[in-house]
Amino acid sequence: MQCRVGTVVKIGGDILLVLKFELHRGGRGATNIKLRLKNLLQGNSVDKMFDSEEKMEDITLERVKFEFLYESAGSYAFMNQDTFEQIELTVDDIGDAVNYMTEGLIVDIQSYEGRFIGAMLPQRVKLKVIEADPAVAGNTADGKVDKLVKLETGLEMRVPGFVNNGEYLIINTETGEYQERAK
Repeated sequence: MQCRVGTVVKIGGDILLVLKFELHRGGRGATNIKLRLKNLLQGNSVDKMFDSEEKMEDITLERVKFEFLYESAGSYAFMNQDTFEQIELTVDDIGDAVNYMTEGLIVDIQSYEGRFIGAMLPQRVKLKVIEADPAVAGNTADGKVDKLVKLETGLEMRVPGFVNNGEYLIINTETGEYQERAK
């Protein structure tokens, strides 16, 4: 079995993304592979154990660059960067990615055999702080004091105490964590 984190495989009729990969060596040369898989069609995750000799169908998803245009009544509009074709996706389609989407953001829309699978965000995005308590004297850049702020997408997160209203922050979209102030 050739797979690693990030590989997309097909088991039965399901399209699964490998989130975690662990190799377990047993007695008498038996080797098992434990995988945490995310079903890309249904959105749920499951842990499965496989024999290392078991074959899986490795598939390649089509990825096309789309620009996020706007959100209206829970519908998110995107435009294909090559053909200028527009598509609309719902919050259910996009999931937590809505917390990081601002107008003009370029995302990879993934599909398999013409069926929408998901939206891949850039690893880091720049978001504006729209609500923050003022910095208090003694809050230093060492990050020891933190506070809750609200970002332009509605996402609330804890950031170092020195962050002020109106500043732009770099946020890691994979972990959902504050990285740094944008320059």
